[in-house]
Amino acid sequence: PGFPNDGLNPLAKEVIAAKLNIANGAGHDCADAFITQADLLIANLIPKPVGNDTVPIGNVQELILDLGNYNKGGLCCATHCSVIPSPTPTATATPTPSPTPTATPTATATPTATPTSTPTASPTPTATATPTATVTPTPCQLDKPAIACSTSAASNIAIDVIAGESGAPNGFTIDWMTVADFIANGNQWPDDPSEFCQASFANSLAPNQTMAVVIGDDRLFDSFGVRSDCSGDPLPCDTAYVFRCRVNETDSCSASPWGNTITCATLPCSPGQNCTYTQGYWKNHSDVWPLQSLTLGAVSYSESQLLQILNRPAQGNGLVILAHQLIAAKLNIANGADPTAVQQFVINADNMVGGLIVPPIGNGYLSPSQTSELTDTLTEYNEGTIGPGHCND
Repeated sequence: PGFPNDGLNPLAKEVIAAKLNIANGAGHDCADAFITQADLLIANLIPKPVGNDTVPIGNVQELILDLGNYNKGGLCCATHCSVIPSPTPTATATPTPSPTPTATPTATATPTATPTSTPTASPTPTATATPTATVTPTPCQLDKPAIACSTSAASNIAIDVIAGESGAPNGFTIDWMTVADFIANGNQWPDDPSEFCQASFANSLAPNQTMAVVIGDDRLFDSFGVRSDCSGDPLPCDTAYVFRCRVNETDSCSASPWGNTITCATLPCSPGQNCTYTQGYWKNHSDVWPLQSLTLGAVSYSESQLLQILNRPAQGNGLVILAHQLIAAKLNIANGADPTAVQQFVINADNMVGGLIVPPIGNGYLSPSQTSELTDTLTEYNEGTIGPGHCND
């Protein structure tokens, strides 16, 4: 059934169709990122008519179109199946009655001819088939990407990922560890992946396309389509790290080799009490909170509820992303950080949130495009890029 202005129901329909197509053997390299994005967005929401959850159609229209395009065969990795027409019934012949036999006159005997010998024809030579060589497909491996340091703050590092000639159709993976640990391991990457951090990004890249990604607790935790066991771990200030990157495998090609290893560093911390912490710090240090409750928009939340919000991945909900940074900013200000750089942005954020109740306490939703400007400014304040600077964790 149709539900006017609801985007969750039509999005769920396209996801169902896409997953059934894949289970039926359709290629899906070009749709994996869209399906991952949709799954993260839907998360625990239950679409109508089974449940009552909704998402504004404008927030998911582009994703619905992308998945619909895949299901209709409009993307390069899968073509649309033709519907096989039903066979036309074949008419059954009606038996014709056999005619009544007519008596045949008895033939008059003819003299027997004397046989004449016929020459035997020479056999025609049979051509011998030439064997056809079997062509072995050349193994496909994606081209390795390049990476470079972009910008740094006291709690995160931005990395530029540059795809090779084959692009990154199924996303890419970045590894990182401190330079000190790298040197202790003989200036090489450990074989055991538990000894370093790794993040897998679902973002597909065109050939030679460049994309900036930010490694740090706030950015990874709230990023769409990112999987990482280190997403909640802050990068300590004034610390050097090594990074490497490779392109993820697809159904038809193996992953690229690891690209170049680079060294980047976080900025020094701000000395003294007049400084800020990230949302990751406040999430992990509730014992030093200067407040036991906060108001976000027009709604008051207890410390327990605020911790639930901080531990909730954004999953494409701009309200959750904004709430994470607004909580951190208000705790920083209450802790003595100079609010001058963000005072108006805090007011604007409260006005935007209004009476919406932030998940998982409620089901409020804002598009990330609506909240991005406020979120970016509050993030810069909490990370120490603007304002008094970042505290030493």
